[in-house]
Amino acid sequence: MMMATSTAFAQQAAGFEQIPDDQSPVSYTTRIDGQRAFLRQYRDNSTVFVARWFAPRTEKEPQNTASDLYLEAVYTTSAPGFRFSTAMAPENLLEMFQSLKDRTSINGQGFVQDTRFGPVALTPFVRQGSQCIAFVGQWDPQTQTQRGSRILGYYCTPALLQAQTGAVSPQNSLPVIDAQEFAAAFFSRLAIKLLENSPVTAEVAATVDTPVSTDSVAPAPADGIAITTNWQGVRGTGKLHFDQPSGEGTMILDDDQRHCEGIWRHEGGAYQSGTLPFGSWYVYCNDSSFARGHYTSETTATVTGDGQDNQGQAVYFRQAN
Repeated sequence: MMMATSTAFAQQAAGFEQIPDDQSPVSYTTRIDGQRAFLRQYRDNSTVFVARWFAPRTEKEPQNTASDLYLEAVYTTSAPGFRFSTAMAPENLLEMFQSLKDRTSINGQGFVQDTRFGPVALTPFVRQGSQCIAFVGQWDPQTQTQRGSRILGYYCTPALLQAQTGAVSPQNSLPVIDAQEFAAAFFSRLAIKLLENSPVTAEVAATVDTPVSTDSVAPAPADGIAITTNWQGVRGTGKLHFDQPSGEGTMILDDDQRHCEGIWRHEGGAYQSGTLPFGSWYVYCNDSSFARGHYTSETTATVTGDGQDNQGQAVYFRQAN
């Protein structure tokens, strides 16, 4: 907390004021018994909020060291009609935040992931042996009466959590699907109070299925592909949607034990060629379980997916007949 307090005072000197938890538009669900600090600054055309989460250091580390700052988010709301000047790349944040500067290395390919807040650009990186992800989402007004919004920051697996769970050290090159899972798990616990008249609010509310097909013979179903699932003997239903850029989309799985949401992504192959389309998928569920795997597709209306969950149990799906 010493670090949180001193940092907060430094920000106050720069025009920021410390505010109560309930005045922050950004919140995060965590079971780590650490500290939080929330700051606010009013500017001519925007209001900037800073939110920080700290975890105690592990027992192996000196007791006089500062707390582990593992999540820092900067959320900005604009005046109506005001547009942010740049759409910042997430990898640039590694030189902007003091707790990241000269202590990090990128260990994966950057990507854009759709979240309930809108599309967010992400870059995976490593900080002192901890897997992290930097994120930037920006939504400019579409009309003169709308406000803009921007969220940027980073999240790192807390050192304390790694010590408790015996987490494996971050990979030198993190596969895209692993980075997507890491980001999805983080965003499932992050909450933002979006303004009612901000463009991203309208964008999230108006999300529809937009079919994309690489098959010149038969178009992809407009409402997605209905599937049946089998999760270690428990049968369920779901759907693969075509609501993202060409080659990927969201997916939903439901059975008597869980509700799951995630992403499927095309990785290679094409219809009417020597290699059928194939790719990867993952889902996170409301019972804290998750599953991942691969799929193949013979036509735009048929799909076969196989994988396993975080307990090693078999999970597979097929198109619904």
